[in-house]
Amino acid sequence: MKTPDFDDFYKQSVHATLRELLNKGPVLAPCVYDCMSAKVVEQIGFQAMCLSGGNLAMSLVGVPDIGLVSFAELLDAVRRITCYSKLPMIVDIDTGFGNELNIIRTCERIANAGAMAVHLEDQVSPKRCGHMSGREVISREEYISRLKAAQYALAGTDCMLIARTDSYSVVGVEEAIWRNKAAYDLGVDVSFTEGTRTMQDIERIAKEVPGLKMFGMNSMGASPKVSFQELVDFGYQLVTAHFTKVGALKGMFKLGQYLFDEGTDIHNLDDGYDNFTSHEMFGIHEWYRLGAQFNPSIQDASAMHALDKA
Repeated sequence: MKTPDFDDFYKQSVHATLRELLNKGPVLAPCVYDCMSAKVVEQIGFQAMCLSGGNLAMSLVGVPDIGLVSFAELLDAVRRITCYSKLPMIVDIDTGFGNELNIIRTCERIANAGAMAVHLEDQVSPKRCGHMSGREVISREEYISRLKAAQYALAGTDCMLIARTDSYSVVGVEEAIWRNKAAYDLGVDVSFTEGTRTMQDIERIAKEVPGLKMFGMNSMGASPKVSFQELVDFGYQLVTAHFTKVGALKGMFKLGQYLFDEGTDIHNLDDGYDNFTSHEMFGIHEWYRLGAQFNPSIQDASAMHALDKA
């Protein structure tokens, strides 16, 4: 007989599809890059998350966000996170890893791995972070053909298609609006203008583009500081935000500097956190209770932890 609490902790399907969440109202989906960041997002109480290509490039491969992550590396990350977390996840697939045929295969594999949305961008490959200079975008005709290929691949799945355009900072706001409207006319689920630089343009795009719209909240980049509620009031229904990467980097530098200067570690910072807390976050009791069904000598670590602290 299976252990209910183990199944509850690890084996539930996603709480809801992204489409179901958006039907209920606006969604704020923080960016993640691994199982630990996904756990933090889930435990805080967010309802969805986004696997950021930039965050993944830095954390998994140790490279900047300039198109160096391979499809195999992305697919492996999607599988690991969706297998572990119950939150619906958006996946940044960059330019789709090639032409329309590559895009079809990319979308099929990422959707089969459990993604609830992919966002496909219109940059010339190799792409760059959407807040960097020097980007180029493909033609309108290729933009349309790539979206059609992605739609073909995702038809009949729970995975939504988000059409991202980087044309705003390359060509201008008029071109970005044209591409967003073209995506809507094709029946694409969500449109996304990357790197919008002014509040006026953020509001204008929301007003002039029909359908569901996504905004990438990134006040450290080219876009102005804007809150989730402001974006909702403008007319955006889906918003991503970067706090996990920044939080992790700041925390590691802070605690690492403390260790370097003081010669002692996190446990002496008296912040109420200890090593066992992280094990509990990741289901240590559920795992040991499952093991005890097959081997009674497998003891829940909580008892050993209590002895260690006594």
